[in-house]
Amino acid sequence: MDHLSILANSLQKVEGSKDGASSITHRFYGNILEVTYTSVVHFSEEHSMRLQVNREIDRSTQVINSAMKVVKENYSKISNKSLKLVEEGTNDNVEIISATAHSPRKIAYYRRQVRFSHS
Repeated sequence: MDHLSILANSLQKVEGSKDGASSITHRFYGNILEVTYTSVVHFSEEHSMRLQVNREIDRSTQVINSAMKVVKENYSKISNKSLKLVEEGTNDNVEIISATAHSPRKIAYYRRQVRFSHS
């Protein structure tokens, strides 16, 4: 099996939350692996949005780091070689999907993409 096939197989073991509130997906762009964390966030008030976004930043970082640890372990089991992942960049965004003028409650997607080079 070649390197990318082993990496793709290792990524298949990574999943989001059991309750469906978050997910982990991945894409390959040549030698770059992009991992995307997505969660549904319920914002209760405008002034608490920043606090909730900060919590999602922390949660997404932990989930992605844990997922990459699992990927490295799976890769090592399959290939008997270690996988080196180097973070090349990250970005995040909030997409409001439901809001009304009469209610302070907003529903949004929080997404974080992290790009890794691998060898």
